[in-house]
Amino acid sequence: MKISSSSLADKSKMSFFNDGNKLFTRVRNNNLQFLDQGIFQMIYQKKETMVTIQIAETILKISDEAQDKYIDIENCCLRGVMNQKNKQFGFRLSKNGKHADFFGIQLDFLNKLKIYMIQSDFQSKYKILTKLGNGNLSSVYKVQHCISGQEYAVKIYDKQSLTKSVNYEKEIFMNEINILRQINDKDKGLLKLYEIFEGELSIYLIIELLEGGPIQKLIPDQNFTDQEKINMMQSLFNSLNYLHKLNIYHTNIKYDNILLKDPTDVKSVSLINFGKAIQIPQRRSGQNYMSSQEQEGVVKFYKKKDIYSLSIINLSIFTKKLYQENQIVNELLMKNFENLSNIEYMELSAPLQRFFEMIFSEKYQKEVDTLSCENILELEVFRVPYKPRKSKLLIGQQVAFNLTRRTSNYEPRQSQREKLEQSLNMLKLPPINGDSPTSSTDKTHSASPQSDRLISNQLSNILKASHFNQRKNALKLNIII
Repeated sequence: MKISSSSLADKSKMSFFNDGNKLFTRVRNNNLQFLDQGIFQMIYQKKETMVTIQIAETILKISDEAQDKYIDIENCCLRGVMNQKNKQFGFRLSKNGKHADFFGIQLDFLNKLKIYMIQSDFQSKYKILTKLGNGNLSSVYKVQHCISGQEYAVKIYDKQSLTKSVNYEKEIFMNEINILRQINDKDKGLLKLYEIFEGELSIYLIIELLEGGPIQKLIPDQNFTDQEKINMMQSLFNSLNYLHKLNIYHTNIKYDNILLKDPTDVKSVSLINFGKAIQIPQRRSGQNYMSSQEQEGVVKFYKKKDIYSLSIINLSIFTKKLYQENQIVNELLMKNFENLSNIEYMELSAPLQRFFEMIFSEKYQKEVDTLSCENILELEVFRVPYKPRKSKLLIGQQVAFNLTRRTSNYEPRQSQREKLEQSLNMLKLPPINGDSPTSSTDKTHSASPQSDRLISNQLSNILKASHFNQRKNALKLNIII
């Protein structure tokens, strides 16, 4: 039975991502909770078998009547295949020169797993639109998916340059992919990875398109309100808190590594460039070379470094000044606070001033040593809506505006009753329909003609008896009762 043409020859042994492991592997973690994905036809070494596929994390559990097998799909090569006998589509998983084909109708789960596997058909799926910039060993382009029309960014790496780099670029590259695969949450303000492709000469990372540009360009001339800036700061600390809960520490937070998705939405900030990020302990690591005390010290150091770095950038957002963030962070880590000793004189709101004083002042160092992003997000600056201080000039403008404001032409007119009451010094009326005899006229009553006529008649009877002179004066003023 023909499964695929010669053009689908397996090249996984020559893949940049080949780690030397076999296609089928053993599972070290016995506590994995597998979820059923359906029944498939598996063809492996020309043998057909009906199997059930289950998945947990990046492990596929493939079960037939005889035994269970496992495939770790991380950095597996993935490609589509067709069963020439029944024209059924399927997929091929290959690693280190070995492959297995699977055919079935339950293929939706593959969309969730693409970020873990390596595909080879970039040119047939995406169209390159424009160049966005250059990295150290990569170029960034805007691309469009040929079917959906959705736009993304792609980072294109030269495989030869990655392999021959003397600056450990391959390790940094692989570390970034590993981190991006773990933080792929669409609501966490972190760069998102969608797919990875490998060609003969290049590697393609399909990532989220962030068109707002680096935050550094917005700092000198931005016109955001203080409340918008606080929202931006809160979004950034939420993102960092999410990272730290995964035991991931960015360690390289700087102006160039914070981008906006939308230049008009300050809450659309995203952290990028995770090549130098550190995870302690490493995910699925079988060995830990640090004692618990050493690990605690390292975690405290990197956590504080991330918080210092992000706070410096937030300080820039409020002061519109660009600081030498690396130099200041290094000095703060060495407990040198002289460069930021004038923080108390900045013209900020009281909660903001207290926040930056806590981070950058020597007297709060014991608190900062144990401070977490979760603690920071509970501070007053994020809990109390910010009310900007009003300058004297602004107050003067508001007063002048109120004095010159025209009265609306559509304000309700005084009723006949109200005019009469004003002219007669608010006469007390006798009880009407059970009202208290001591109550004055209710100014919220309906101003209908019937109500006015009733009140006028009551007033007329009173005036005829004891207030003839006042009524006479009122009639002279052309008030009709």
